[in-house]
Amino acid sequence: MTEGIYIYGIINSGDPQSFSITNNPAVPQVFTISSQDVAAVASINPFTHYESLEQEQAVKDLAIHNFVVEKAMERFTILPVKFGTMLETRDEVIALLDKGQTLFREMLGRMEGNIELDVVARWEMPEVLASIARENAQVRDRQQAITQKGEQVSIEDKIILGQYIGQAVQEKKASYQQTMLQALQSEAEDVCQHDLVSDEMIFNAAFLLSRQRQDAFYHAVDVLDQQLESRVLFRIVGPLPPYSFATIEVKRFDPTSIEEAKKILQLPAEISDRSVRDAYHHMAKAYHPDTGSEEETGEFQRINAAYTILQEFVANGLIYPRVYQWPER
Repeated sequence: MTEGIYIYGIINSGDPQSFSITNNPAVPQVFTISSQDVAAVASINPFTHYESLEQEQAVKDLAIHNFVVEKAMERFTILPVKFGTMLETRDEVIALLDKGQTLFREMLGRMEGNIELDVVARWEMPEVLASIARENAQVRDRQQAITQKGEQVSIEDKIILGQYIGQAVQEKKASYQQTMLQALQSEAEDVCQHDLVSDEMIFNAAFLLSRQRQDAFYHAVDVLDQQLESRVLFRIVGPLPPYSFATIEVKRFDPTSIEEAKKILQLPAEISDRSVRDAYHHMAKAYHPDTGSEEETGEFQRINAAYTILQEFVANGLIYPRVYQWPER
C-alpha cells in the first residue's frame, strides 16, 4: 500500500471541515473524516512506518504534525493524536471514531476552553556552584580544609568534597522545584512534569489551564522570578493544544499477531473472553516454570504473551483509542 490516512487530532464536528494552510507548502491537504459528531483531522500521506524513520525526516514530519494540530486549535478544541499515527483506509478511521465516541466526547468536554502552557526553568551551573560555596557551611568548611592541606590533599578529600557539592546541588534543585510547583499549580487545573534533559534544566512541566487564566499564569511566573531574584531563567511555551493531557494513542493489532496468539493457545477462529481465559489456564498449568524445564519456561512466557494480546483484542477489537500516558518521573 503506497498511501494511507495520517491522523493529526480529534475535534467536535459532524460536518466536513477543510483547513487552508497555504503558507506551508510541505503540509498536504488537510480535511476531516466524521462519524456522528466527532471527526478526525487527517490528510492523505505516503504510508510510512514512523518507528523506522530516519531522525532528520522524523523531526521534519513532527514539525508538520504540530503545525497542523496548532492550526486546527485556532478553530476547534482538539485532542492531539500521537505523532506518526496512520491508518490504511477511511473505513478504519470511521471504525476508530465509532470505537472512541465515549472517550472522545469526554476528553473534548474536559479540554473545552483550556490550553497548555509549558514552563522550562534553567540555571547557570557556575553561578549555582559559587552560591553553594558561599551558602553551604559543609561545603565551605571542606573547601577550606582542602586549601589548608595544599599539596597534601588526597584524592579521597576531593571525592568527599564532590559528594558534598552534588548533594547540595540536588537539595537546592529540589527546593526550587517545590517552590515553582507551589507557585504555579494553583493557577492550573492539572500539571504534568516532564524529564529534565540537561544539568542546567531544573524544571520542565506542562500546565493545563483555562484560556481566561493565561494572564494570571504569566503574572504568577513573573512573581516567582522576582521571588527567586532572577537566579533562574524561565521560558514559557504556548498556548498549545493539550499535548501533555489529552494526546490520543491509537492501538492497532496486526491480524497476523492475533492468529499467532490463537495458535499458541490452540484456539479456534471465533474466540471470547471466557474461551481465551480457559485456554490460558489449561496451558499455563502444563508449562508453569515451577514444574517444568527451562524450555517449558520459555513456552510459558509465549503463552502469557499470547494471553495478554488476546485479552486486549477481545476487549477492544483490532483498533481502538486510548489516552497516552506520559512516563512518570
